Amino acid sequence: MWTRDTAPPRPGVPSPATDRATLVLAPNAGAWTFEGTNTWVLAEPGDDVCAVLDPGPDDDDHLAAILAAAGERRVVAVLVSHAHPDHAELAPRLAAVTGAPVRAAHHRLTDEPLRDDDVLRVGALTVRVLHTPGHTGDSLCFLLPDEGSVLTGDTVLGGGSPIVKPGRLGQFFDSLDRLSEVLAAPGSVILPGHGPALPDPLAQIERRRAARLRRVDQVVDAVASGIEDPDDLVDHLYPDLHPELRVAARISVEAVLAHVQTDPDPVPS
Repeated sequence: MWTRDTAPPRPGVPSPATDRATLVLAPNAGAWTFEGTNTWVLAEPGDDVCAVLDPGPDDDDHLAAILAAAGERRVVAVLVSHAHPDHAELAPRLAAVTGAPVRAAHHRLTDEPLRDDDVLRVGALTVRVLHTPGHTGDSLCFLLPDEGSVLTGDTVLGGGSPIVKPGRLGQFFDSLDRLSEVLAAPGSVILPGHGPALPDPLAQIERRRAARLRRVDQVVDAVASGIEDPDDLVDHLYPDLHPELRVAARISVEAVLAHVQTDPDPVPS
């Protein structure tokens, strides 16, 4: 299993993370995608069918790597955590190659949108769908209840923080609460959409909640000191920001501004 203490696998090389989840790292590393998108091949041990979660970018080599990781197992479902291209772009093509349906929450990707608490059967594998809006309105996580792992897409990353757009910060905190509930069992692990697995999920969720709340406090304090323009707030709060991440930082600031303006008590209990 790739964790914070080990080196990431090479793109395209299957890397087992749990008994039921194998990582195929996509070749799309960058400032926004970190080491690349984590594509997951999901199957019950010994089964002859599997699902693919977040096929990633439309790349010939990555498609071949996914099919190689599936091996002799038949792909019977293409799952998507949310509709951003780095997770979903390859989904239609993989579906066409394998004959498997695309299952997602966004109607643009599927004729049969997934709902909160839907239960999917992939052969003998059980997959429970969790609607976890925040990063996007259509963000889903996928619980493998037989082993306690949760595939979190961009809701919880292996490192760094996901973008949360204005109007969705309250939803994001609610989604972290939901994940804390389902990850309370011993041995649970987070398998994120980018970055390494997180085998201490409750501590990792609380760390991310605390970091987001610190940013809320920093924005509130900066506004109180007279810095109100979003671009000025970005300059003040992110003095060493990489230029490619400026747009993301501005979105984050605007999300906090919208949150504190609409919620008189912006810190969740």
